[in-house]
Amino acid sequence: MDYKKPPFEYISKQSRLTEVVNAELAKQSILAVDVESDGLDPHTLKLLLVQIGIPGQAFVINAKLDLAPLKTLLENPEILKLVQNGKFDYSALKVTRSIEMRNMYDTMLSERLLTVGMERENSLLSLAAKYTGVQLDKDWESLNWYAAAKSGKFSEAQLRYAAVDVVILFPIYAKQKEGLAKEKLETVAKLEFNLMPVVAEIEIKGSKIDVNKWRENLAVLSQRRDEIARQIQEELRPYFVVKQMGLFGQNTDVLNLNSPMQVMEAFRKLGIDIPSTGEAILAKVDHPVAKLLLKYRENEKLLTAFGENLLEKIHPKTGRIHPDFQQIGADTGRFACSNPNLQQIPTDSAFRSCFIPEPGYKFIVGDYSQIELRIMAELSQDPVFLNAFRNNDDLHTLTASQMYNIPREQVDKKMRFNAKSINFGLMYGRGANSLSIQLGVSFEEAEKLLAKYFATYKKVKSWLDKVGREAVRKGYSTTLSGRKRWYRESDPGDPGYLRAVSHIERQGKNTPIQGTSADMTKFALVGIYNALKDGKYDAFPIHTVHDEIVVEVREDQAEEVKEIVEREMVKSGQMLLKSVPVLAEVKVSNVWEH
Repeated sequence: MDYKKPPFEYISKQSRLTEVVNAELAKQSILAVDVESDGLDPHTLKLLLVQIGIPGQAFVINAKLDLAPLKTLLENPEILKLVQNGKFDYSALKVTRSIEMRNMYDTMLSERLLTVGMERENSLLSLAAKYTGVQLDKDWESLNWYAAAKSGKFSEAQLRYAAVDVVILFPIYAKQKEGLAKEKLETVAKLEFNLMPVVAEIEIKGSKIDVNKWRENLAVLSQRRDEIARQIQEELRPYFVVKQMGLFGQNTDVLNLNSPMQVMEAFRKLGIDIPSTGEAILAKVDHPVAKLLLKYRENEKLLTAFGENLLEKIHPKTGRIHPDFQQIGADTGRFACSNPNLQQIPTDSAFRSCFIPEPGYKFIVGDYSQIELRIMAELSQDPVFLNAFRNNDDLHTLTASQMYNIPREQVDKKMRFNAKSINFGLMYGRGANSLSIQLGVSFEEAEKLLAKYFATYKKVKSWLDKVGREAVRKGYSTTLSGRKRWYRESDPGDPGYLRAVSHIERQGKNTPIQGTSADMTKFALVGIYNALKDGKYDAFPIHTVHDEIVVEVREDQAEEVKEIVEREMVKSGQMLLKSVPVLAEVKVSNVWEH
């Protein structure tokens, strides 16, 4: 058939909508669903059209009609709904019409699963071309939808545009389904599809911020940054000839701290020649100015990321912030967050305490305990790792004890920090050079620490080496749930071949761990959402950061929901980890705290 001009019926009468739903659509096992609106914000957009597709035909419905006949249809879990970026369709229908679409298959998420690590082309335009050879016209703006939103009248071109979006999903679905089966990705795909309405609801609910407290933190941070800047200027002033005084006679700054060229020149005046002003370079410089500059940048970065610009994201209608969560943001399967990126807020930052529940509500904050290390224990089957978790030992203290050949009670904070850095660093494929920078020790000392570490955890080393090599040989890595991440094949004749192989090996070590952690958190989110959605509880997930989940709950139900969150997090962990106990630290709080 001609997918650019599919058969469609425009439905603008209530009686016809009811007739089509009962006579045609309710009998289908698979429907394609899409919406057209005049915006992307579900809280303010105007719903214009709802398109329902069956093989070879589309029904384009004027959204001015009462869409109640569609509610039963779209909420029926027995009917599969094909969607492209279904999170948006779900949100638009939920907020404007209280329709909660169930049992969705998302072609955009499927494509991400099938090509992760290789490409990110998963728009409907690219999928249609890839799977059907059809070049769609997706110039939305040229069709003047805003005029249609005002008049309520739609042109033939607009209706055809809407119809194409659902009819084209059937051949894409058929091809993708084959690919998912071939790569054994059905379980992970089902997880992502089940997660989609959860993510939509998290975005719809959003997060509340204590604006006054936020601004107080900004003031403190700004004052701290300025004081550090003053200290740096005073340290460097003797090395510069200042030709003029500022107003009222105060000294002017001797350099712009945000100018890499000026900073490099300043270090040359100190007798230190550095190739750049990157953090890794400055961390190696044993001079007070280098340490102050790192602190200055840390504060400047926080101010830039979490200044007044974040408060501008507070929605005028809801009074809350509604970030955009990308389910498969990272190639490992982890979430990404934007507009604003709440995942950037440091765990120990005072900014976290600015996130508060509504009056009469509490937060349930759940966090997996050392989950990536537990996953590494499961994957490597290292007996020392396994026993540490089975005996509920502090792994970092135990590691330090083994590395420094001292009793556990003699392990100090620095030793534990070094051991912790190695424990986590290895999961990211970090070697002696990287660790030497973080620990502030020589390369030779870092090598010795790593040697002691691997002498203790022999199976950890053999597993890391093995999965790194396998990633290069196979061209992909796999998590415990079967999620895959692909790598581009490198040409041995390329000058950068060894560097490319080294990069793949590092990713190959990290992906099974970080990806499994992501899967675990996603299973937990789905479990929590399903346990809370029956109407008994006034509670809903509002946020997630890596292996952490935040739920907002009515105060009188907090303790009961806390038990549900802990149960679902542990159960999800136990689905994947069979040799290691799973621990979720869950608490009731008045603010978002780690």
